[in-house]
Amino acid sequence: MRIAKRNDWKTEPMPSVSKNITLEKVYSQEEFDLIAAGVIPEQMEDKWFIFYEAPWLYLHRSWTGFCIFKVRFEMVAENVKIAEVQVNRDPAQYSNTNDERDASMLGILLDSRSERDVRSQMLGWIKGQSSN
Repeated sequence: MRIAKRNDWKTEPMPSVSKNITLEKVYSQEEFDLIAAGVIPEQMEDKWFIFYEAPWLYLHRSWTGFCIFKVRFEMVAENVKIAEVQVNRDPAQYSNTNDERDASMLGILLDSRSERDVRSQMLGWIKGQSSN
């Protein structure tokens, strides 16, 4: 598996118009290693470019390079937990302003990278989107 690095893709920095949101997640070291390996898009359907530069994980939209999420991790005993999450709130780059929806989407992205089962989370996210 190739580890994603910042220069593997065109990226933009997190804009100054950003917000901290809450997402409480704890991962085993093995799960975190899968997350930290990141994602390099290989086809048009791949929506995310993700890379890790300790202690931050960066999640960028692949088409635009806009940074949508920054996630800071910290070690707790034998595990790795989310310590801080920043989300893009620049309306020229990202139109969502619902903190709960962003936390839910980020949780799905991280859990799927760690190979956790996200089917029920996805269903809930889709149902929530259709009611907006």
